Amino acid sequence: MPTDADDALRSRLAAAFPVGVVSCDPVDRVLLGTDGSKIRGNAFAVVKPTDEDHVRTAILFAGANGLSVVPRGAGTSPTGSATARRRQIVLDFSRMNRILDVSPRDMVAVVEPGVMCGELQSRAEAVGMFYPPDPASARTSTLGGNVATCAGGLRAAKYGVTRDYVLGLRCVGADGRVFETGGRSLKSVVGYDLTRLLTGSEGTLAVFTRLTLRLLPKPPHAATLLAEFADDQGGFAAADAILAAGVLPRALEYMDRDVLGIVAGDPTPRSGSSLLIEVDGSPADCRDQAERVAAAVRSIGALSVRIADAGDDRDALWAARRSISSAVYRVFGAKRSEDLGVPRGRLAEAVAAIKAASRACGARCVVYGHAGDANLHFNFPYDPAVDGAKAAVDAAVDAAMAVALRFGGTVSGEHGIGLKKIDQVRRETDARALELMQHVKRAFDPAGILNPGKAIPE
Repeated sequence: MPTDADDALRSRLAAAFPVGVVSCDPVDRVLLGTDGSKIRGNAFAVVKPTDEDHVRTAILFAGANGLSVVPRGAGTSPTGSATARRRQIVLDFSRMNRILDVSPRDMVAVVEPGVMCGELQSRAEAVGMFYPPDPASARTSTLGGNVATCAGGLRAAKYGVTRDYVLGLRCVGADGRVFETGGRSLKSVVGYDLTRLLTGSEGTLAVFTRLTLRLLPKPPHAATLLAEFADDQGGFAAADAILAAGVLPRALEYMDRDVLGIVAGDPTPRSGSSLLIEVDGSPADCRDQAERVAAAVRSIGALSVRIADAGDDRDALWAARRSISSAVYRVFGAKRSEDLGVPRGRLAEAVAAIKAASRACGARCVVYGHAGDANLHFNFPYDPAVDGAKAAVDAAVDAAMAVALRFGGTVSGEHGIGLKKIDQVRRETDARALELMQHVKRAFDPAGILNPGKAIPE
């Protein structure tokens, strides 16, 4: 329960900043202390910095007063990375949202952490450049959050994930001191690679205040194909056939029968699975790749193949893909979603095993995601009003993680660990490696004030 001492401390916190930077409102503390994981938060207070000095002040105040800080971008984390508890200050970066530089000549962009991923993509493309990382939440997730979780996304098969585009970081450490890693150079091998270490650290080692990101020349053209298959396995066989044909699409997205039915509002879709494929390059390259993709998927029995190279047609196909997560919520009311990954060669086998394990637990599992890099989203929907439904789903999730690990995979391909998966880290991580990670955490944050309890067991 709040105490007079807490209220007095909140007043001192507010007094350390200009008016409007700190919110102690109970509604803000719950809303901004809760993220996409739906784990209910209740922050001590919310600081909305507009500059680096505000970040430093908040961190120093937390350290001096027995509090900790939780960095927050747009709060889209499905694992609880941005969930804040009673003795934690949320650092809400929504006001540090400036694109500071987009340089075609250097092939870099410099941004503050609150910039939306989709906004940078648009700004880069306006000057003939391309920021490849493309999480499905690109229009609603921030670059700071993407870097903090090393987000993957739809184009990872060809272009890689967020860490492949982070050249440098400006950060505030747990002691309030500012430091920088990397820079604008496309290559550097001086010292330890702290930039890569900080990428994916979920705000547990330092708080980002500026990001320097790599850009590429914008591909002149793209074409999207939608191929449908009779059963679950057809989509996976087609993905293998496309790669065997020597085509590396920039996106290779799988959807099973259940997902197709949910998106279309049809409980009995004719297709057992589909692949959404996108290629890029010159117009001639795209025509050649599209023809080779179409031939490859037809060779393994595609029911249909649709090619879209006009912008509006392509956008319509991708809008359906980006809507899947919200559509599952809308239909069922609740779900658990896991971003499991396995070696590519075992993808079809692993999905079949996970679905079988889910059925054995009395739960349903619907599957979609990135077939190109074998990182799929396993959704376990349920009706929260049905007795035992949540317990069945929890058992199915645990079984699914066990299957992924048994196949040599991972319990988190791109969503981070947060609170939801913290107990799974020991199942996957070598004991000595985990011990070294804990030493790293203590070196950066001896008092444990930076997003404690996330990313690794402490």
